[in-house]
Parts: sequence; C-alpha cells; structure tokens
Amino acid sequence: MTGRAGNEWQGVIEGLLGSRDPPVPKKPALIVVDMQRYFLEEGAPAYLGAEQIIPNVQHLADAFKNAGLPTYITRYSSAKTDGPVERWWGVRLESDDRWAELDPRIDYPDNAVVLDKSLYGTFSSTDIDTRLKREGCGSVVVCGVMTHLCCETTAREAFHHGYGVYFVADANATSALDLHLSALRALAHGFAYILSTDDMVRILEVSDE
Repeated sequence: MTGRAGNEWQGVIEGLLGSRDPPVPKKPALIVVDMQRYFLEEGAPAYLGAEQIIPNVQHLADAFKNAGLPTYITRYSSAKTDGPVERWWGVRLESDDRWAELDPRIDYPDNAVVLDKSLYGTFSSTDIDTRLKREGCGSVVVCGVMTHLCCETTAREAFHHGYGVYFVADANATSALDLHLSALRALAHGFAYILSTDDMVRILEVSDE
C-alpha cells in the first residue's frame, strides 16, 4: 500500500505557513526523485505500490518541458563502499542492477539531466546546487519517492541552500500513509509550500505569461 493521500494532506497542513498561497517561483527547476523500478515495479525489493503518482509526475515533466524549464532526475544506487544508507537498511542496490533503472513509463524531456546519488539528499550527494546556480534557478519543485526519506531530505536541503521549495503532495509517495502525511506536515511547518499537481502546473502557466 502506498503512502499517498487523496485530499487528506490538505487538513494535515492547514494553518501552517506552507499552506499559504505560494508566490510565483523564480525560475523553478523540477527535481524528480528516484522514480526507479526498485520502488515502482511490482515484485521489486522496495515496491511501494505507488504507480498512481506516475501520471502526476508525467504532468509535471510535461509542464516544465512546455515552459522551457530545467528538469533533474535522481537515480539512487549504493555507494561503492557501504555508507550510512547501506548500514541502516542492510541492503545494497548496485548501479548496474536492473532495479536501479528509471521507470520507463515516464517520458522525460530530452534535455533532462540524470543525477546519480547514494544518499537520501540530492544536494548532499550530487552537484545539483552548482547546476541550479548556473541555470539561474531560484526555486525547486520536488516530486517522487519516498516522501519522508529522499524527497523530504532533498526539500530540506534545497531550503538550506536558499531555494524556494514547492513540494507536490499528490506527486510524492512512500510506504505508509502516516509517514507521507507527517512529512508533508513537517515540511509545511518550516520548509516548503505544499500543493497539488494541478495547482503547480497553473502556477507555471501564470509565471510563463
């Protein structure tokens, strides 16, 4: 069972700063986190049953492509020597393993950049900050799996690096609903605007006018 709510997240974040109407972002970049066979293909070691977010992730990827904005895709695999993630979970995902491949059901823009990482956070294990600064990006939009691990960590890191953070509730998923909702609430309290895919796309359309 996937940790992805319908509209339950709206009640969870009510009254928090991240529930406010978000400002128009300054040249946002889309970060699609770990949408890999390992998490999304039935029978995979870490299968989440999260296929229902694929259309929303696709919708975001298409919107960023149409707006001429950058898309970054992260791909998790284990470090060459066991790091904190491997020590915590006691398992490895090798970079050449079929499970490490990106889910083929999502069609990304041709110029999307794939970043390989070995930690939860995208900023702590890739050069994305340098790339974003080079692009002149002032904000990021985060979607993918898992909400409370790699996605939340990436959002928090982006905030600490000075970016405006937009976290798309119905384009993120994890292994349990309570983990999904608690991550959204924590992010809304101190780090990110929480919004739906449709609202995020509307904001992009407004900013592109």
